[in-house]
Amino acid sequence: MNNGKIEKRFSGAGGLVEALQRLNAKMVYAGMAPVELVSCGGAALNLMGWVARSTSDVDIICAARVEAKRKVVLEPDKTLPLGFAALVGEVGRELGLAQDWLNFGPAPLVEFELPLGLERRLARRSFGRCLALHLVSRLDQIHLKMFATLDPKTRLETHLGDLLDLEPTPAEAQAAVDWLLARKTSPAFRRKLKQVLDRIGHGQLADKLQA
Repeated sequence: MNNGKIEKRFSGAGGLVEALQRLNAKMVYAGMAPVELVSCGGAALNLMGWVARSTSDVDIICAARVEAKRKVVLEPDKTLPLGFAALVGEVGRELGLAQDWLNFGPAPLVEFELPLGLERRLARRSFGRCLALHLVSRLDQIHLKMFATLDPKTRLETHLGDLLDLEPTPAEAQAAVDWLLARKTSPAFRRKLKQVLDRIGHGQLADKLQA
């Protein structure tokens, strides 16, 4: 609850970095164990410099760890340090953000099955001794954003705008379509996918989809 207060949005990468660095500082002061998180969505797009738009939160898919030779291993079942969520809330109050400005909203993507090889394409960004984000690659963002456009609970125009900014090539769009259709889908799902492909300039792929 925000008690009627208007919660601020991140206006771009600068505000995101400030919040994440502040969270890291609180973690260090609390003696908390380091946390590595996999991030997608608008925040990750801003931090990578692929878009410059406002966003309300930092979307986290799951935790991760870095092994030898910088190999990243996803850890969807890892429990975060006790008190981590409380520190996220503190930063939110201090900066006028939502209490859950960093959240695991996209976590169900793990069960849906992430694009093959996503962990090999992540870009690590450190915000201090205790906090690092592994930002999803451009190719994987195209996959996930195309999926997001098909979710009736999400903001269609925002996701479409991100896809247009990412400018997927025919090969990238086809890879995303193949990933989406690698499981059983409904005729309604495929019809909406056709509409999305047409909106982002890949109508030729939509014509190949079977209803």
